[in-house]
Amino acid sequence: MIRALASAKINLYLDVIRRREDGYHDIETLYQPVSLWDELTYERTPAGIEIEGDDPSIPWNEENLCHRAAALVLESSGAKGGVRIRVAKGIPSGAGLGGGSSDAAATLLAVNELYRCGFSNEELRNLSLALGSDVPFFVFGASAIGRGRGELLEGTPGLAGGWILIVKPDVTVSTKWAYQNLNLILTKGSLGATLTALIEGLQRFPAVRLETRNSFEAGVAERFPSVSAVLSTLRDEKPVMSSLSGSGSACFAVFEVESRAREVCERFSSAGFFTRLVQPVAQAIRISAAERSR
Repeated sequence: MIRALASAKINLYLDVIRRREDGYHDIETLYQPVSLWDELTYERTPAGIEIEGDDPSIPWNEENLCHRAAALVLESSGAKGGVRIRVAKGIPSGAGLGGGSSDAAATLLAVNELYRCGFSNEELRNLSLALGSDVPFFVFGASAIGRGRGELLEGTPGLAGGWILIVKPDVTVSTKWAYQNLNLILTKGSLGATLTALIEGLQRFPAVRLETRNSFEAGVAERFPSVSAVLSTLRDEKPVMSSLSGSGSACFAVFEVESRAREVCERFSSAGFFTRLVQPVAQAIRISAAERSR
């Protein structure tokens, strides 16, 4: 058996640049893996793919990204056999934190190891784009600039420390809806922060406040007042930086001091929000041998 920990991500920066002829969008983003995890276990079986998870809101069938990822590795390698996958969710779905993509990346890496398929990390990244635009980042595994659909990755130092408060209102934002309702003309009206300036600022963390942007933020905040309220409250706390993650609905704020972050976290938690206090991590997917349960 193999055990994998699959991390969440936040987007420290996210600019949607243009709609492409193939229907996708070109983006420029800064991915940061953080210490919020799903736990997955994998076991070889004679045939077929079985998957079960502890979140009833997620379909655990052949449409699940883990199922599709396992099938992709097995079929591409010609391996004979199947796999049983169990998923314990710690990352909320529909939050812009990449939980499904992270689980898919973990599955690619784990099944590749389980069956000794021999695919390189680069080969798995190429395969992974068929599963979703964020999956190549999680296979890559470290903080990175993402361009194209997000699959053109350039490793770069991310946050070197600090405490990241994640707050998710009780709403789910569909990525498809977010792109369909994105007003690119409006989002380009005032470019504001740039990725280059943010990366330079990160090198001086926590000496300077960090300016960022997220092209989805205005539209999501307008459609979902609870997201707007969370962002406004977070910013009133004067963090080093704050933003929506991905297309939401999770928001985050970066604090220099743990006690300050915990104070703000407790207020949101007592008000009934999903909250997690996390830190940057160097590796998004962690794979190890798992002891068979008796």
